[in-house]
Amino acid sequence: MNPRDQVTRDPVDAARTVRLDQPEPSESSSSQAAAPDGTSGGVGRRAAGRRTPRVLGPAALAVIVGVGGLLRFWNLNRVGFRGDEAVYAGQAAVLAGVEELQRYFILMSRGNSNFLLYQRIVSLAYRTFGVSDVLARAVAATFSTLTILTVFAIARTLYTRRVALVAALLLAVSSYSVVLARLALLDATLTFLVTVAMLCLARWERTSKPAWLYAFGAATALAVQAKIVGVLLLPVLGAYLLVSRRRLPLATVALAAAAFLVFLSPVLLDLAYNSREFTDFLSRSSKRVSHVPWSYYPSLLVGREGAVVVLLWAAGLVVAAVRRSRADLLPVLWLLVFVGFYQLYPLKAFNYLLPSVPALCLLAARAVERLPRSSAPRIAATVAVGVLLVAGVATHQWRALHDDSYAGLEEAARWLAANSPPDAGVMTLSHGSAQYVFAFYARRDAYPFGRFRLATVLPGGKVVHALPSPRGITPRDWVALWPPRLLEKGTVSHLVYYATSTTIDDPEEDELVNTSTQRRFRELIARYGGRLVHTVHVNHEGRAWIYEVTRLRKKPVVTHSVGRGVVKVRGWGFTMNAPVTVHYHHRRIAKVRADHRGSLVVKFPVPARAQPPYYVVLTDSQGNYASFSGLSRPRAAVEGGRGTRTRG
Repeated sequence: MNPRDQVTRDPVDAARTVRLDQPEPSESSSSQAAAPDGTSGGVGRRAAGRRTPRVLGPAALAVIVGVGGLLRFWNLNRVGFRGDEAVYAGQAAVLAGVEELQRYFILMSRGNSNFLLYQRIVSLAYRTFGVSDVLARAVAATFSTLTILTVFAIARTLYTRRVALVAALLLAVSSYSVVLARLALLDATLTFLVTVAMLCLARWERTSKPAWLYAFGAATALAVQAKIVGVLLLPVLGAYLLVSRRRLPLATVALAAAAFLVFLSPVLLDLAYNSREFTDFLSRSSKRVSHVPWSYYPSLLVGREGAVVVLLWAAGLVVAAVRRSRADLLPVLWLLVFVGFYQLYPLKAFNYLLPSVPALCLLAARAVERLPRSSAPRIAATVAVGVLLVAGVATHQWRALHDDSYAGLEEAARWLAANSPPDAGVMTLSHGSAQYVFAFYARRDAYPFGRFRLATVLPGGKVVHALPSPRGITPRDWVALWPPRLLEKGTVSHLVYYATSTTIDDPEEDELVNTSTQRRFRELIARYGGRLVHTVHVNHEGRAWIYEVTRLRKKPVVTHSVGRGVVKVRGWGFTMNAPVTVHYHHRRIAKVRADHRGSLVVKFPVPARAQPPYYVVLTDSQGNYASFSGLSRPRAAVEGGRGTRTRG
């Protein structure tokens, strides 16, 4: 027995293996038999039977792709960028030659995510149409829409036309896929290239033509350039060769490897030029850990897709496990490698599972094909599945199209661009990237406030790595170290507090905060005299609050000197441009105004009745104060007083 036949085949597999270039029998083949009398009526019916699927199939696919494209492109500019989107779009703008953004973005990933393939594609669009957030998202939406066609091609290669249409439909209406297709992230591009690579592998499996294996190597190299996790395609190939016991000629292996290396050459050149920085970034980011339960990804999919779609995916897995068809081998290995890696990888994120969704749709479509084939039960079952699918998808599609998790950041950035000096620095709550929204939209120096392990690119291109910390403890340097330094130097003049959901009240009124980082940021605002200057509202709810710093120290500080009976006081950290009153032992003796940095200099004579225990207190209009004591009466006054008392 041929080792390749050791995996059980279903009738569809067997039929398609006999003649790979032969068209698949249509659903109306039973009506194509010749008429009993041999007249031309039977020929006409056969011709009509052949034409009907040829017309309906492409029409159905066009409708499916149209629906999927509409969901992905509809109203892409509804909400502005979130942090990672701003980073990738900013890098693309730098590649497109936008010099003013070179101050804020570097052409290297701070984590272990990418080699700038997506950014290079977006930069080509920027050179043609100009820099915009919609254009960056449109590139991702285009790749996601093309993935629908690629999934259809895979299913058409491995299965039947019916399965191919169902698989394409499931992917087209996948709410999880739609959400990520509408964001300027790397995942839609990665998923498209992974799917193209799997199509090449499927075609090679069916035809044994080496050219498809070379194309697989090229597509894998491009997937790695989109996101480094694309390298998981190589274990998929290795697992397939191991399970199917396929042997490859040495020449085929060499040419496939050569294709892989040729298409990977941009990465190899980048590594040769920046190997030290890349290794440093990779080693640091690989230590990032998400403390979430093992059920994080199942819960995520249920929340994003709904129970109906997830149950359909689960049915596809069960049917594949029971059937053990050779045709299911590639989707199953695809799923096991990617999902297994992400489940074991300690860092979790909501976008990581996207490359696995096409495989889930393929297996689910195979399960749907197993519905009863007799007319009445088949129609009833198909209608039931369709109704459940529509009911289960509709609500989650609405949420996907109206997701406003990060609404307010763009509006806050644009307000600052119009209402603050060009050299105004801004700091915002961040997991490591949100500050770049202000760099992209407002061209402002921006800094994060939060706990994360990512390196931070300071304005001007300087890279600051997170400080070392005990294993498992997230560094606190962007909570405790950098914010006071930047505020007290005057580098940061505005603080932006934002909420990723409309469920919290205005932070000016709500005493409860969701996290310790939010609480610390509010304390920072209070310590440096943050004055609310603008609130961004989304659907009549506050979502971003912009504060202007009014002093450069947590508390005012004063020094003094005495000479020739005059006290000279220097002060720092008072409210900027605020009047400051000087009292000595509860009596006002002077009044001065702090400058634009909250500093002041004031002189006054030593009080005639000065005593060392008495205090000089300087208080600004906002109630911030500083004090000192130790003043004594002038020597001449003391001697004169004693002489008088002695004489009296």
